[in-house]
Amino acid sequence: MRRAGSLCVVLAALLSLPGEGLAAGHPPPLRSLSRERAAPPGSGAPLVAILCYHDLSDDPARKSYTIPPEQFRRQLRQFREAGWAFLSLGELLSRKDRLDELPPKTLVVTFDDAYRSFFEKALPILKEEGVKATVSVISSFIDAPPADLPPMMTWEQIREAGESGFVEIASHSHGLHQYEVSNPYNDTSPSVTTRRYLPRDRRYEDRDEYRWRIRADLRKAKSLLASMLGRDVGVLAWPYGEYNGMARELARQEGFSVTLGLEGTDVRPGDFARGHLPRIMVTREMNPGARNLAWLYPLRHPIRAVQADLDAVYDPDPAIFRGRVDHLVQKIRAAGANTVFLQALADPAGDGFFREAYFMNHQLPVRADIWSMVAHKFRSAGIRVWLRAPVMNLSWEWERHPEWRIPFRPKRRAAGPEPWHFRVSPDLPEARQAALDFFSDIAVYLPVDGILFDDDAYLAEGEQLRGDRPSTPGAKSEAIRNLIEEVKAAVLTWRPNTAFGRNLYAPVAQRDGVHPKFSQDLSQFLSDYDLTVVMAYARMEGHEKDAAAWTRKLAGRVERKAGAYALREGGLPPVMLKFQVYDWKKKEWVPPSETAAGIRAAVESNVPHVGVYPVLPEEGELPEGILKGAPPPGSERHTEP
Repeated sequence: MRRAGSLCVVLAALLSLPGEGLAAGHPPPLRSLSRERAAPPGSGAPLVAILCYHDLSDDPARKSYTIPPEQFRRQLRQFREAGWAFLSLGELLSRKDRLDELPPKTLVVTFDDAYRSFFEKALPILKEEGVKATVSVISSFIDAPPADLPPMMTWEQIREAGESGFVEIASHSHGLHQYEVSNPYNDTSPSVTTRRYLPRDRRYEDRDEYRWRIRADLRKAKSLLASMLGRDVGVLAWPYGEYNGMARELARQEGFSVTLGLEGTDVRPGDFARGHLPRIMVTREMNPGARNLAWLYPLRHPIRAVQADLDAVYDPDPAIFRGRVDHLVQKIRAAGANTVFLQALADPAGDGFFREAYFMNHQLPVRADIWSMVAHKFRSAGIRVWLRAPVMNLSWEWERHPEWRIPFRPKRRAAGPEPWHFRVSPDLPEARQAALDFFSDIAVYLPVDGILFDDDAYLAEGEQLRGDRPSTPGAKSEAIRNLIEEVKAAVLTWRPNTAFGRNLYAPVAQRDGVHPKFSQDLSQFLSDYDLTVVMAYARMEGHEKDAAAWTRKLAGRVERKAGAYALREGGLPPVMLKFQVYDWKKKEWVPPSETAAGIRAAVESNVPHVGVYPVLPEEGELPEGILKGAPPPGSERHTEP
């Protein structure tokens, strides 16, 4: 039996020290906290939203972003009836420094791709309804329309629309509206945010090659639009809504003062200052003209997550490897998961020492460049993919730099192992820079929906900060937090819509303030992260016999603390209980009935986000629908005595 969770194995050893025992005493991705909290409706602040349409057609076989013309007209009228005022994008931007002059509910209409249906069907409706719109043009598509897309506008039609008084023209890039090969397995990802994999050279595009490619395209788009329209175009709508910090800076340098995304949310004051505005993509299934704001602030679905280890999936034999990947995806999907936490670093020995990675990076050797390929498999199955990675257990740096290691000064001599090795002190600038480099590589090369900071981010009693600061629990907690905040900022530079979560030890959730044995604070986690993942490992905590009752008590405690943060996720508290499905002490799998009872206890205690760990492709039972709270086949529903 392979070790199913090295972090838990090491933690179990740590907590076996005298006095240290634990028994003593995901739908759409989460909206990242990188955006400031929106003012609630009715607060007095103007509400601004930008809609993104594409094609108009009555053909139901067209893609979901294709809207029947009469549905488009009906939506415009419904918006007016609901109190929305229409402005052009230019009119909105002209008031960016006088937002108090905006109508209470302001709406902007945009169309992407410049399909011919805009000229023939949308523009007449816009004129009749007195609404202005912005059309974003993919300049390379006009002269060479792709065969698999609806007909495009001609340059003559684009010019005529722009001269109508109802249409503003923006760029949608020249040739970036495509997918690029993004890994050795020929998977593809949006061009703007992808470091292309070059099969002939067996390498990835480097920073300078990427920069030149993006700049050259934006420059071409800018020049061609100016030539064909006779005027400058200063707005760029990112293809597929994908962008990063470098691309935005290149766009600014090439004269695009404003960029548009597809974040699916309203426009907030800070967006104007940044020069980047989010939009809401309209599909046939949406009802954006409704009087309520469900289309703008949709309810979030509970996260049902599985934490999976690539160590148990990878095999140098391609056939075995692909078979395991397919089986793992099928197993996780059948269990009812909508999110997977996928291991980033290799630990085949199960000792918690990371010597290799499962993705392209510049920090440590690559065991196999498979993370992106596995992530694509999960996404194709409708499952969001978060990357799970350490932030202090930088084993490769710990080995090279003994001076970065966390000092351990126990207050008394105790038998047993010292706290988990391999971690660097979070207050050292050099250690922080190493973490920033590592996570920057993650963001550059991997298509992550979210990042889960692993359970290495703690400092136990007796562990000290390496710098000059006093090593109180509060100071240690703050040092870890500062490190992670820097890491989050580095990731957002490359993946601006990334959500963040962090593993939390169960004893921390059972008390107020900073826990002295972990230097962690539940309230701080709830404030800092889109998702706090409480490791509700009942057996590791010594509660095998009363697992459901212990879980219910833990869930109640967590729910009371997290309730104040529920508005962040459309009414759901940003906290998860994650259950162990393997007993590392007994080296046996936990009965599914016990896991199902824990999940039900959490959900019934108003903690809707739940997860399990570990899940392996060829070992361990994970019954169908268990993450949805369904009892395993043949088992009776658990009831509390």
